Formats: sequence, structure tokens, C-alpha cells
Amino acid sequence: MKEHKRERTVFFIKVITAHIIIYWVFAFIAMPLTMDYIDDIVELMGYKPLDEINMAGVFIGQIIRGFLLALVIWWIKDSIIGKKLGWLKLWAILIILGIFNTYSPAQGSIQGMIYLKPIEGIPASMSIGFLELLAQPLLLSIVVCTKWTELKNRIFKKR
Repeated sequence: MKEHKRERTVFFIKVITAHIIIYWVFAFIAMPLTMDYIDDIVELMGYKPLDEINMAGVFIGQIIRGFLLALVIWWIKDSIIGKKLGWLKLWAILIILGIFNTYSPAQGSIQGMIYLKPIEGIPASMSIGFLELLAQPLLLSIVVCTKWTELKNRIFKKR
């Protein structure tokens, strides 16, 4: 029982830490690429201006999101971790449930396509955000599903 609890704790820490690091890396990469946006367009999309965002709230929010991701991934880990193309399966689950099939009419979702008006005049640089939406869960899926010690042993021919 103790080993199971330790395994779960290590797994949760791994997923939460990976999520936070990946989130911030992508934020620092995407932010300069999309900084030429116009505040009016961003507000039309429902975003607050950058100077109104509480960064402590962002960090706490990412910890909570990481915990929720870890919880859900823990439930399905036996069908993805260490399995052939397990990372692809996890990525598809995250993309389908988290982006395309949300229950709210979010931009980029099926509900959003049905219920939201297109936003006119969005600069091309804002479309980089969609690539970010696909790449973040891809990298998280790869990190979570890779058994790093086995990979290291294979690379360095250790048995």
C-alpha cells in the first residue's frame, strides 16, 4: 500500500511539474510572437488586458490544472504509459476533450463554431495560439508517457 501511495505521489508531482514548466515555456515563446495584437480584439475574444492579469493567480491556476490533469491521467495510466503510441492516445484525449469538445462555447471548439460569431480583424500572429494549443498537450503527453529510465537504458545499452 505504501509503494502504491509513493508511486501515485511521484506521478502527480511529475505531471504537475511537467505541466507548469511546459505552460511557462510555451507562454514565454508565444507571448513575443503574439504581442502585436490589438487590445480591442483580445477583449472581443474574452481576454483581460495583460496588465490586469494577476500572475500569482496564473501560477496557482496552473498548479490546480496540473493536479486535475494528473488525477485524470492517473485513472487511465495503465492504458497509455509505456504502451506503444500511448503518448498519441493521451494527446488525442487531451485535444478532443480539452479543445474541440468542451462543454462551453470556447474559441476553437465545436460549441464555439456553433454559438460564437467570428471575430473580424484578428492579426495572423494570433493564430499562433492555436499551434500552441496543440503543441502544449503534445509535449505533456510525451513527457508523461515516456518511461525515462527505460529510454536512458536503451540509449546507453544498459540492461
